[in-house]
Order: sequence, then C-alpha cells, then structure tokens
Amino acid sequence: MSDSNRPPFFPMMINLSCKKVLIVGGGLVASRRALTLKNCGAEIKAVSPKFSPQFPSVSLRIEREFVPEDVTSDLSIVIAATNNRFTNHRVYCLAGALGLPVNVADCKEECSFFFPSLINCGNVAVSVCSAGESSSLTHRLSERLRKVWPIWITEENTHKIR
Repeated sequence: MSDSNRPPFFPMMINLSCKKVLIVGGGLVASRRALTLKNCGAEIKAVSPKFSPQFPSVSLRIEREFVPEDVTSDLSIVIAATNNRFTNHRVYCLAGALGLPVNVADCKEECSFFFPSLINCGNVAVSVCSAGESSSLTHRLSERLRKVWPIWITEENTHKIR
C-alpha cells in the first residue's frame, strides 16, 4: 500500500517511566531522541562508538560498536539512529524479530512508529509528526505550537473555572 493510500498511524501517548529503551547511535538525531525519552522517564541504554557533546546523560552509555545482543526482549522501544544504513537495518531486523517497536531514523519504511515532536504544558501534551516525510515540517509546526500551546491551555482552564 502506498503512503497516500495507507491509513494514518494511530497516535498514542504511553507512560515510559522506568521502561527500558535502547538507542543505537550517538549523534545529533540520537541525542534529540534520547533527551525526549529521558524527559519522559525512560531508562535509556545508548550504544555508539562515539557520542556527540549534546548527548544527554542516560542510565547507561556504552562507547562501542552495536552488537546484536544489545537488542533484548525486555526493551519497550528501540531507536536506530546511526549514520550507517547497514547498522540501522540490522537493528530494525533484530527488534522486529522480537516484536519490539522500532524507529529507524534513516528509513521511514522500517519504522513501526514515528518519533513525534512533543509539546508539554503541565499534564497536557500534544505531539506533531509527519510520518517520516519531513523533519523540517515537524520542527516548524512544533515551534509554532510551543508558542500558542500554553496560551490555549490557560484559556481552556479559565473557561473550565467559570
């Protein structure tokens, strides 16, 4: 089924507190995903031969090449965000074989879910995702929402009080 004919992905907010997540990669894309997942309470294991200075502190950071044994059945989410197509595909295959949700940064066809941009205001959140089509569109829309989201939440809470 082509992208234009496929049904939309189902958006779902899940509690990642203390859930195990594997991130393979240490560059800027992996860093952004690690920060979002860390802010959501995930227990992150990151594997990469080198980590960018922007990479946040995580539960476990291992400086080495990815090995298949890094993908285990106790993971909740797997992220493949290296600059190596072979490694990303390998992560995808291993995660898929275990039935784990996987996001592959360089290949939308290998994603079982897409990584959204998350906008929070207290306990109220919204996310933006372009289903892997355009990270720049996702970024622009999320920046616009970040400006108005707190205002909208305040307005709704004011109406609720009346």
